[in-house]
Amino acid sequence: MKFGGALMGNASGIERVRELIEEYSCEPLVVVVSALGKTTNALEQLVMLSQDGKDMEIDFLKVKQFHLNITHDLMPQLTNELSTCLDNLFDELWDALNIKYADRYEAYDNIVSIGENLSSCIIFHYLVSFGLNANLISAKNLIVTDSNFTDASIDWEYTSKTINARIIPALENNKVVITQGFIGADKFGKSTTLGREGSDFTTAVLGNLLDADEVTIWKNVPGVMNADPARFPNAVKLDSLSYHEAIELAYYGASVIHPKTIQPLKQKNIPLFVRSYYDSSLPPTSITNDVSNDGAHPSIIVKDNQVLLSISTLNLSFIAEENLKQIFDAFSKNKIHINLMQNSAVSFSVCFNEEPVKLKDFLNDLREDFALKYNTGLQLITVRHYNYELVDELIGNRKIYLTQKSRITVQLLVKREDERYKF
Repeated sequence: MKFGGALMGNASGIERVRELIEEYSCEPLVVVVSALGKTTNALEQLVMLSQDGKDMEIDFLKVKQFHLNITHDLMPQLTNELSTCLDNLFDELWDALNIKYADRYEAYDNIVSIGENLSSCIIFHYLVSFGLNANLISAKNLIVTDSNFTDASIDWEYTSKTINARIIPALENNKVVITQGFIGADKFGKSTTLGREGSDFTTAVLGNLLDADEVTIWKNVPGVMNADPARFPNAVKLDSLSYHEAIELAYYGASVIHPKTIQPLKQKNIPLFVRSYYDSSLPPTSITNDVSNDGAHPSIIVKDNQVLLSISTLNLSFIAEENLKQIFDAFSKNKIHINLMQNSAVSFSVCFNEEPVKLKDFLNDLREDFALKYNTGLQLITVRHYNYELVDELIGNRKIYLTQKSRITVQLLVKREDERYKF
C-alpha cells in the first residue's frame, strides 16, 4: 500500500491511515509513505535558499514546527524514542542545508529525502502507540540505485537481495513493514531520489520483488478519473484500465500514477488498485491486463507552466543528427524531461515544464551554437480517445502553438487560461 502526502497533511489524515492499516493488517502488509502534506515543496524551497547562500532559519523552523504540531496532535505525550528520532532528523536536515555541495542535484536528494524520513518516523511510532506490530525499515537500506541524483535508476539485483534480507523476515514474524517512498541510496550510501512523485514507483518495485498479491494506491478521489475533477466538474471514474492504457496516461502526465509505476507490476501481472482514501468500501479502479474498458471515456490531461522552445542552426542549415545529439545531451545534462517535440527541416521545437534555473542553464549550454526562441506560460492539453467536438470545446478561441495527433491521442500546446472546463 502507498499513502501520499496529500492524504497526511494533518493529524486526522494520519489517523485515517492508521485505520486503513489496521483494517488490512491481518495479511502480510508493506506500507509505503510519502512526505507529509507539502513538505517536499517546502524542502525544495530550502534547497534553493541553501544553494543561493540565503538565510534558511525561518523556513527551516516552519518545516520543523509543522511536523511537531502534527506529532503533538497525534500523541500529546511523546515517547523518548519518538523525540530522539525527530531531534536527530531535524539535526540531519540542518546539517544537510549547511553543507557546500559540488553537485546541486546531490544537494537536492540529500535534503529533500529527509521529508520521507520524518513522515515514516511519526507514522511508525503512532502505529506502535496503538499496539500495532510494526517494523520501520529505511528505504535507503532497501532501494539500491545508481548515482543519477534526482532521477536515480534501480539496481534490481541488489535491491532484490536487500528486500529478501530485510522485509521477508519481518513479514514472516507478522509485522507490518513501514518504509519510505521516493528515496533510496547508491552503493556508496548517498541518498538518491527516484524522480518527483516517485513513491508510486517505490511501491511497484516492492510489489514486483515481493511477488505481491496486489498493490493499492490510496487517493483522495474515488479512483482513476478521466480528468482532474478540480478542472472538470463532470469528470468520471474509470472502473478499469489495462496496463497499456495506464502507461500511456502516466506518460502524458496523469497525476494519479507515476509514469514508471506500471511496468514492474505488468511484468508479474500484479493488479494495481487505486482506492478512495475516505471510503474503502467503494469499488476501486483496477489496472490489469484487461483491455475491455479502454477508451470507454476520453481522458484529458492538462499540464500548466509549459515552455515552448524552438531551436535552429545559426546559418539556417538543416537540423541533422549531430545537432540533435548536442541538443539531447543538453537536455540530459540539465535533467529536463521533454513533454512534446516536433522538428522541421531547419528547426526543432520542444515543450517541457518551466523550471527557471534549469531553463537558464540549458539555454546557456546551447546559445553559442543555435538560435533560440521560446514562449512561457503555456498549457499542454492531451486527450486520449478524442473526438473533434471535445477538442474544439477544450481549445475554444485560444491560439494553438503546436499540435501533434495520432489515431488515439491528440496533444495541443495553447495559451493558458484559468478556468473550469466542461465536456
